[in-house]
Amino acid sequence: MDLEMVFNELSARTLAPDISTARQWMSELIRTMVAAKGCGLKAMRTKEDFSAIILAENYPLSRWRNDNEVNREERTFLRTLATKTPLSVDIPDIEIKIKVEDPDCELSLQGSQTEGFKVAHYLETLAISLNSESLWNSSRIKLELIQIDDNEELIEESVELIHASQKNHVLEHADWIKKRLQSERINGMELWNRRDELFPSLQFCEAGNKQLRRLRAGEERLQLVLEILYQIEDCAKNWKMGYFSLDGTSIEVSGESKPTLDKYRKERTFVCPDGKERLFEQHAKIRQHNWRIYFFLEVSEVGIRKVIIGYVGTHLPSVNYPT
Repeated sequence: MDLEMVFNELSARTLAPDISTARQWMSELIRTMVAAKGCGLKAMRTKEDFSAIILAENYPLSRWRNDNEVNREERTFLRTLATKTPLSVDIPDIEIKIKVEDPDCELSLQGSQTEGFKVAHYLETLAISLNSESLWNSSRIKLELIQIDDNEELIEESVELIHASQKNHVLEHADWIKKRLQSERINGMELWNRRDELFPSLQFCEAGNKQLRRLRAGEERLQLVLEILYQIEDCAKNWKMGYFSLDGTSIEVSGESKPTLDKYRKERTFVCPDGKERLFEQHAKIRQHNWRIYFFLEVSEVGIRKVIIGYVGTHLPSVNYPT
């Protein structure tokens, strides 16, 4: 599946005060989309026919397309840009499609539900906006997500979305987009074979990562695993002294209770690349699929720091969830 940008329909709720301002907004949006295409995004998803957007009073986008006062290259670009509507069309991953279309899964911004941001969140891609309000002049947007997880528990959490309303925002995300494009093409076995290249600051235990190696290219679980591993990698390469910190990441980390470790210690003990067995207790949560990523932090007597990934896979047994 190609990586696509998603249009934020809320950015069209505010009309420009005049046609001149509407033209400026569109010029900035076109520069943003050109930059996104230059980074490898192939098309744009929209809630409805993009031409139906009203930019200013008596000035719909359809009129902008034929406005001789508008730069011809801008109009040509928009005509040739592949757009997809409705937002959920042609999503090959059925799990993502179900979440996108699930009315019980809500994503909201300041109390307003947003379909475009919801699709961008689950496709893990770039959301773009008209720079029609100061709210949209940001490279990241924080939203509130309410959903039911695999254990039928109600989850309320804050999520951050990669966003752009101007060219500089896209350039800020260029490395992130590059990594996302890689995740669309790579499968679990290729990730495993290239782990030293993709994650040079991490070590991986072989036995605990069998489920990781079976993941398919484009599968949501693989994309979520990659997102967390990339964040751990960034923190690991900057770990020069003191405590290892995941501050500033979106990773939800937990430890294990003593009763769980007493009963299920063996299930959390893995042979590491140096041949030693270690007990893995800290783990990152992937709530959407009830998966976990267990990691171990070690500082040797001579100051060598290790971040070891012991296990990537389904929830391990615990005293609360024995199976």
